[in-house]
Amino acid sequence: MIFYTGLGWLVPFLFIAPFLIIGVFLNKLTGFDVLDRSAPSWPLHTLILTGALLTFCVGLYVNRKKIAEVMFEKSGSVTTYRTRHTLYAIPMQYWGFIGLAIYFGFTAYRSFR
Repeated sequence: MIFYTGLGWLVPFLFIAPFLIIGVFLNKLTGFDVLDRSAPSWPLHTLILTGALLTFCVGLYVNRKKIAEVMFEKSGSVTTYRTRHTLYAIPMQYWGFIGLAIYFGFTAYRSFR
């Protein structure tokens, strides 16, 4: 089950989109497969980094305005601000860094295995 608010459902698609689009384009145009183990790893790292930057930039853009929530307590009204677009209660822009950390963690695990 995926919990999101606003455009939070776009996070996985934004992270994987450059990899899919440019990877398929490279494969069809030049025959270069970014997932081939014998191929150099820098194109795959570059595409994942591009996906993380795309997720961060789109998240930062759509979360530029916060939602004001007013709660009334005994001491008076308290206004809190929160972001509109989240995935699992984490703002969209942070998922780019989280996805990048997970990717490089798996890459490091695989290289030292």
